[in-house]
Amino acid sequence: MKRILTYIKYELKVFLGNYASMFWMIAFPLLLLTIYTFFFSNLRFGEVELEKASVAYHEEAFMPLYFVEAPKEMPNMETLDKSYIENSLFKGKASEKDKALEALKTDEIDAYVDKDLSLVISKNGISQMIMDEVLTTAKQISSLKLPLTAYDFNRSYTENISEKYSPIDVVFYALFAMISLYGAYLSGTIGNRLIVRGKTIALRYASSPTSKARQVMLGVATSFLWSLFMVAITIAYSEFILKQHFFSPDANNIPLIMSAIIFGISWGLFLGTVIKKESSQTAAIISSLLIMSGISGMFSDGIRTLIQRTFPPILKINPVSLISDELLKVNMLGNYSTLAETVLKLTGYSIILIIISILHIRRKRA
Repeated sequence: MKRILTYIKYELKVFLGNYASMFWMIAFPLLLLTIYTFFFSNLRFGEVELEKASVAYHEEAFMPLYFVEAPKEMPNMETLDKSYIENSLFKGKASEKDKALEALKTDEIDAYVDKDLSLVISKNGISQMIMDEVLTTAKQISSLKLPLTAYDFNRSYTENISEKYSPIDVVFYALFAMISLYGAYLSGTIGNRLIVRGKTIALRYASSPTSKARQVMLGVATSFLWSLFMVAITIAYSEFILKQHFFSPDANNIPLIMSAIIFGISWGLFLGTVIKKESSQTAAIISSLLIMSGISGMFSDGIRTLIQRTFPPILKINPVSLISDELLKVNMLGNYSTLAETVLKLTGYSIILIIISILHIRRKRA
């Protein structure tokens, strides 16, 4: 055990002495998180302005639409202009049904209300839902022969609440998912120490009586400890310095983050063993993480939406998408329905990559 701890201590010194690894493991994630917070934090939970629905209506449908809001003073019904209406929810004018339906087809209006208060729409949306509820209430009052005062004029059809989830969070959780895989920068160097590629340190490792599999696992364990420390710093920086609360005190985060870290290390180990040149290794690690993160929506949630519509299987096998989805579900929605499946899938990926890497290293001789 003492020998193992000494080995891990030595490996940590090697990592700390590599300024490039220090930059990618500590400085770059914090810098990236700061930039994202600066540009996107104001979009989280911002108030959404609801545009007024554009409607056309039969003249006999005017009154139910007019009394959606309580008038400041009761108008003279005989002289009231019924050809046009506008309130906080919708605006429009009276129209013949045929003309209104043509306007509806060309998206000139959002809805048409016939004389029997039936609603005709060409697409679904918030405005259309509100219109439907308004007309349903009016029909109920009319059917029950209740006075107009039975209508709840103080009712609010839209309400701002302190929601826990914002669409822009997809970008942030994709970023956190990528950061959790940054152990790849550390494990990518393991192959250079165990495979003789013209370096003295590799010859020393090759002459060691310790088996290659054991050396690989010790390197993985060291990378895991350092990666775990790095992720903890990133979360603390986000929570206490940037004041962006993405993580809830939920124990379900632990297996998810652990499996994500292990996958990142396994991915770096794999690329570091199959690619010979260090510059090519770094380029492969950076580009692969950026591509996986881009697919999951780190650069724009619109990219993720487009992929979801065109080829959704990519999101189901992309590790960063799996991690970011589960982080969002656990911390924002309290949903654990797919957590176990994701953890097992990431663990399976990791085991396969580590086995392939060990077999590749064992085939290389000094």
